[in-house]
Amino acid sequence: MRNWITGLAMVLGLAISLGYCARSVAGECGTCCCDNSNACDSSGCVCDSGCCDCCDDFDDCDRLLGLLPSDHCFDDFISPISNPFFFEDPRSLTEARGIFFANSLPATSNGGDADVWAAQLRGRLSERLSVIAPRLAYLNVNQAGNPTSGLLSAPVGVKYNFVRDVDRQLLVSGGVTFFINGSEDAASAFGDGDFHFFLTGGKQIFDYGHWLSGAGFRIPTNNNFGTQMFYWSNQFDVELPGHVYAVGGVNWFHYMRSSNVNYTGSVGGLDLINLPAGDIAGTDVVTALAGLKWKPSANLELGSGFEFPLTNNTDILRNRFYADVIIRY
Repeated sequence: MRNWITGLAMVLGLAISLGYCARSVAGECGTCCCDNSNACDSSGCVCDSGCCDCCDDFDDCDRLLGLLPSDHCFDDFISPISNPFFFEDPRSLTEARGIFFANSLPATSNGGDADVWAAQLRGRLSERLSVIAPRLAYLNVNQAGNPTSGLLSAPVGVKYNFVRDVDRQLLVSGGVTFFINGSEDAASAFGDGDFHFFLTGGKQIFDYGHWLSGAGFRIPTNNNFGTQMFYWSNQFDVELPGHVYAVGGVNWFHYMRSSNVNYTGSVGGLDLINLPAGDIAGTDVVTALAGLKWKPSANLELGSGFEFPLTNNTDILRNRFYADVIIRY
C-alpha cells in the first residue's frame, strides 16, 4: 500500500509541475511560457519563437506517441463527471483518465451495488480531429446470491471539433464510437455491439462559469438483443478560489425502442450496459449530479460527484458516487 501511495504522489507531482511555466534566470521564454490566448505568461513574458502551450501555435510541437498536445485555449473548462462513457468533452484532448464509481442498485434491479473501475484514453491527431476510447472498464456486481464481474464493452471512435471560437470560448464537436462486446459475466456480450452518435458543446458563462451539453443516440447493430436510447446531458460549473469548481448536472435518458427479445423487462442498463429489455420503449429516467473538481494546473484534474434520480423510474441507478483523475498532455 505504501508503494502505491508513493507512486501516486510522484505521478501527481509530475503532472502539477507540467502545468507551470519554465523560464530561464535571464528572463527569456522557456518551452512552456504561454498561459493565455495572447501568447504571454502571467509575468509578461512574450514568446517570439512560439510556444506549444499557446492556443494556436502547435505545428512544431513535440508529439507524444504521435499525438499533439491538448487544446490549451480552453483550459478553464472542466470535463463532465456524470454519464462518463457517453457525455464527451468537446475539446480536442490528449489525456488519460481514471474513473471509479459505486452504483447502488434499486430493488427493481434486485438491489445490491455495482462497482466500476474504468480508464479513458484520448489523443489529438490534428487541430480538430481526435481519436477516443471512452471506456476500458471492469464491472463488479455485488448482489445476494448472484455476484458477478467482468469486462464491460469497450467503445472506440473519433471526435471532430466543428466550432472553435477562442474569443467567445465556444466549442461544438461531434463524433461516433463503436462498442466492442465485453464479457458475458458483465452482461456485455449481447448482440453484435452498439454505435454511439453524439454532439457535444461548451460555452463560458461570464468569467467564472461554464456550460457543457451533450446529446446522442446509442443504436445496437442487432435489435434482437439491444435497446435504442437517446440521452441529453448538461453540466454547469463555477470556478471558486484555489482552482476548485462547484459542479451541477442533469441527465435525461429516453428509451426509443425495446429489444425484440425480452430478458430484463423494463430495465435497460442506462449508460452502463445495453440489456435486452423488451418492455422499455417510451420510458424516461432523469438524474441530477452535485460535485466538485480541483484543477491545480492545465495538466491535472481531480473530481468527485454524487448522482441521484429525479424520476420514479430509476432503471439501474438508485444513486452513484464518482471519483476521477485526469492527466493531460
